[in-house]
Order: sequence, then structure tokens, then C-alpha cells
Amino acid sequence: MISNLKCTECDKKIGDRRYHLGYTVCLDCSDTEKYSAHQVYPHKTGGYVQPISSTKKNHLTSIDRRSKNSGGRVAKGVYVDNSWDRYLKELENPKPKKVSTYVPPKVNYNFRSYDRMRKPIINYYNKVGYEPVMEHLRNIFKKNVIAMSTMTRLQNDVNNLQLLPSRLRKKIIKNN
Repeated sequence: MISNLKCTECDKKIGDRRYHLGYTVCLDCSDTEKYSAHQVYPHKTGGYVQPISSTKKNHLTSIDRRSKNSGGRVAKGVYVDNSWDRYLKELENPKPKKVSTYVPPKVNYNFRSYDRMRKPIINYYNKVGYEPVMEHLRNIFKKNVIAMSTMTRLQNDVNNLQLLPSRLRKKIIKNN
């Protein structure tokens, strides 16, 4: 510990830590401005503290909308419209719940099965061709005669037949 550390301007004793940091004047005589800090928000949840000078701090505080002393700027949200108070009042005195009067209609579909529809659709395809059969399948699906899964399976069967050469297609239809 060095005991003869004196300020170069007023001969007042300087602390050891201050002397080891390289200062030769005491805090009272120092012309170095004290650092201040400002909260920076590059994103709504990612704030950090930035060291700045006191004059810059005063300027940033006056223009910052999140600062307490922002020069007359009004806060938004909970502080302005007292929404917390409204929430507590609604919590104590809840509004009566509306009773729904809508009753959905009971739907009872009696779909025809795939096995029941396959032969008539293949025969219809053999008589009229590809496009009319596909249109017929869409129409009976819209009328809720068959389910979507049944329509899809029947369309796949017709598509597979359509892709075959005509000789092979005739043999397959004849055997079914």
C-alpha cells in the first residue's frame, strides 16, 4: 500500500485503487465526466445497457418513449386506459354468458358401399366412356349417395382401366 498518494491539484489524499487505475487527481478535482447508461431496445425482448456520457443520456431520455422522464410523452397500454382496473372489475363482476340456441341438424347418411357401386360404375364406363363416368361419380358424391373414400376408390378403378390398352381393358371388363 502506498501512503503518499496526493492529488496534484489540491494535495488531498487519493485512494490506492484510483492511483492504480492511472489517475493523479482526486474525484473533486477531476474534470472527467461520470459515465451514465442508457437502455437500448433493438428488439422488444432484447434490451441491453449501453454506457454513454451524461449529456447524451439526458438527450436520449428526452426522446425515448420508454423512459420515465421523456418530456411529456404518454405511455401506451395498461397505464393510459387503466385496463388492469377494468380487468379486475370484470373478474369480480363477470358478464352473464350468452346461451346458444343453435341446435345442429342430425345428419344420417346411408352411403352405398364400394362393393355395391363398383360393378355398375364399371358397366357405365364400358357403355359411355371415361368423362361421363367421372362426372357421374362427382354428381352422386354431391348428392351424398357415396362417401368421398368410395368415390376416390371408384375413380382410381376407372383411371386404371382408362390407362390400359383397349384389348386388355375389354378382357378385364369381361372377366369382372
